[in-house]
Formats: sequence, C-alpha cells, structure tokens
Amino acid sequence: MSLNSEKQEYAGKTFRTRSEDLASVEVYELLSYIDEALSDDVFPETPAAFAANETFARIRGTLLTLRESLYRFSKGDIRVNVDQTGYLTQCVKNLQAQLRHLTWHAGRLVDGAYKHPDFMGNLFESFNEMAREFYNTLHALRESEANLIRVSKEVRANEERWKLATTCTKDGIFDIDLVTGRAFLSPRLWEILKCPSEVDEDLMFDMNVWSSFFHPDDQEKWRGRIDEARACEGDRYMVHTETRIKGGDGKYRWVAANYMILKDKSGEPYRFVGAVEDIQERREREDAIRIQATHDQLTGLPNRYLYNDRLAQQMVMSKRGNTSIVLGVWDLDGFKNVNDTYGHLAGDQTLVAVADRIRLCLRESDTLARFGGDEFVMILSSLRGNEREVAISTTVRIFEVLKCPIDLDNASILVGASCGMAFFPDHANSPEELFDLADKALFQAKRNGRQRAEIWTPNIGDEQVCEVCG
Repeated sequence: MSLNSEKQEYAGKTFRTRSEDLASVEVYELLSYIDEALSDDVFPETPAAFAANETFARIRGTLLTLRESLYRFSKGDIRVNVDQTGYLTQCVKNLQAQLRHLTWHAGRLVDGAYKHPDFMGNLFESFNEMAREFYNTLHALRESEANLIRVSKEVRANEERWKLATTCTKDGIFDIDLVTGRAFLSPRLWEILKCPSEVDEDLMFDMNVWSSFFHPDDQEKWRGRIDEARACEGDRYMVHTETRIKGGDGKYRWVAANYMILKDKSGEPYRFVGAVEDIQERREREDAIRIQATHDQLTGLPNRYLYNDRLAQQMVMSKRGNTSIVLGVWDLDGFKNVNDTYGHLAGDQTLVAVADRIRLCLRESDTLARFGGDEFVMILSSLRGNEREVAISTTVRIFEVLKCPIDLDNASILVGASCGMAFFPDHANSPEELFDLADKALFQAKRNGRQRAEIWTPNIGDEQVCEVCG
C-alpha cells in the first residue's frame, strides 16, 4: 500500500467515526484543536466538550507522544519509548530506528571501526533512508492538516447553507436523533407552533410527551409511525400527513408534515427529520367552502344536498337493522305577513329563531334541514313499530316551543307551523316517494286548519287518509 493511500484510509476512518457523533460546532472545535496541536509551540488544553470522550483522549495522547518524541529526537535524545499504534506512530518508530542505526554507525566510525569505503556507503545510505522517512512523515502530516482545513471549510459552508435554508423557507424544520433523544426545531417551526422564539438547545424527544400535543383523534396515528417504519422495507420511511397540534396559545392548529424516518442496517429507526407547513388558513377556507356547499347560509342547517345524503345513509342503516325513519315536512303559517309587515330582515331573524327552537327539540342523531323559504324537513330515527310515538312526542315538543313569541329589536312575532309526516319503510321505499307522501300529509294539515301535524296513512282506494298527531 502506498504512503498516500495508507494515510488517506487512516484519516478517512478517523474523520467518519467522529462525524457520526459530533455536531457541526464540535467538529469545528475539534479541527481547530488538531490544527493547534500540529502547528503551535505549546500543546493546547483539552476542550471542555471533549473532556469525557475516550476516543478524543486516545487521539490527544497519540499527538502528544508524537510531538514529544520528535522534539527529543531533534535534541539528540532517541531513548524515548513510543507505545502507541497507527500510521504516524509507525513512521516515528521507523525514524527512531534509523536514528539509532545512524548513532550506532557514528559510534563505530569514531572508534575507527569503519576504514573501508563500503562501510561509509552503508552509513550514508542509512542516513538517506532516515531522511526519506522523516520527509514522508512531515508530508503526511501536512496533507492531513490540509484535509482537515478543507473539511472544516466545507462544514462551515454547509452550516451557513443550512441556516439560510431554514430561515428563508416558509416551512418549519425538525431533526430528531432517536438514539440520543436530542431534537432540533427551526425558529420557523416554533413560530408555526405559536411558541416563544427562543430555541431550546437542550430539547429532548419523548414520544409520550410529544404525543400529548397532538389532537386526541390523531395521537394513535402519531405513536404508530415509528413501528410502521420498523415494519417497512428499505432504509427509510417517508410520510405525508395532515394533523392537528396544540400550539403555545392552547389552540389546535392544522399542519401538513412531510417527514422521513431513517433506519440503520438492523432496521432500527435512528433519525426522524422533516418539514412542517402551516395549513390552518387553508383548512379553514376548505371548511367554509364545504359548509357553504352543504349548509343553508342563513340558518346554518343542512341544505337539500346534505339532506339527501343523510336520508340515503339512514335508509341503508334502517335496512340493515330493526329501525325505521320518520320524515317530517314543516311549513310556517303566515310567514308572508311577517315579511310584508316587518321587512325581510325581520323575516330572516324569525327563520333563524324558528330553526334554533326546532333543532333544540331533536336528538343529536336526528337531522333538521332547510329547503328554502319557510320550509324545513326533519329526519327522525326510530325502532321498528315505534314510529308513531316518536313522531307525536317530537311534534308536541316543537309546537310547545313555537307558542312563545319571537322577540326582535322592533317587534314581538308569533308564528305557527304545520307538519306532514311519512314513515320508511312502512309508507315508501325510496327518498323521493317518502318526501312526496310527507308533503301530501302537510298539504292535508294546511287544508284542515293549519298549526297541526298529520301522518300520511295508506287507504284501500287511491286517496290518502291523514291521521292527526298534534
């Protein structure tokens, strides 16, 4: 093996071993220390960051021994005992052997033992060999120093590039060492999380503690990411997810995370790194658009689109279980007079108040929708055979709350209502037919005097018979 290749292999192994364990600041401090050890007259003191590092202590001992040995050689003392191992140490040992050989020859020359030219040639050859070894050792040291300086510059450049990238991007960056538990969060990520801008250099990662900041619906998914990474093939596991995290203000915020979990050769995750984007405003816009598409703008009730979807789902569930559906169509009595007398603003306020009162009379599993104007539709679930009792008890509660006047800024308004109802599957098997029968029952209630509720019932003939239930 050549001198350069042997030196590069040794230097490369040393640097790779340290670079896996040290942060960039510590790498720079280490490089500065080695530079002083090679060039300064006084051997530098051990930096505080490496005081307990066994590998550093071994390297420092080797450098100190090499310096002392070379210094003593320069003063003519070649009796020093070099115990360390390694490429540079071996070069010093070779130099020591050559000096001893030269001293031995010099002693014989003084004693007159060398009188033949061949002996003088051997003497000078030994000296030349020693000089070559010494030169090679110095050359190796200079190249090692140059490599360390070059690597130091690259580390500083990468550090500066990393700082610029984390500062300019709108995303927050995190980097977690799963082995040591040390975690880095960029200033932008602290800003997204609504936390103080001061970065905690000693931040440690704990799965249970960090999981507590996620929304309860998202915690299990977060905890399972590490196990998912273990189970997947390859040396990395990449994920894109949207989740809710509690910020420093105590509120949950939507964020989008693109992250990667790195695994070692044994398949064990050792690093967790990624970027986080603040998507709270985007999710709020999407929610607003979704609500506008599925809800009435005035009352906030489900509109016809959401009503159709929920009724279809209720019918599927009813077919699977022993349940029925009560569909009720409500229409306010005399609402046109409210608009004509008090204006459309008062009319809108009246509709909102009526919607709130009816909604309070329903269960969470029930649905109240507004189709426009003063028409409301309710979907009630019921056990099979108990439809009439559910229909009557619900309409009685609604009629009671509508008896109270609605107090507005400039008036007190009293409105009545009529209701028609039909049952699934007793009366109809499709959403359209069920609504049509309930609407016919509403028409019958209006014709029979208003402010009443009637249930459509089938007759032997083509005409319907409506049963009064309120």
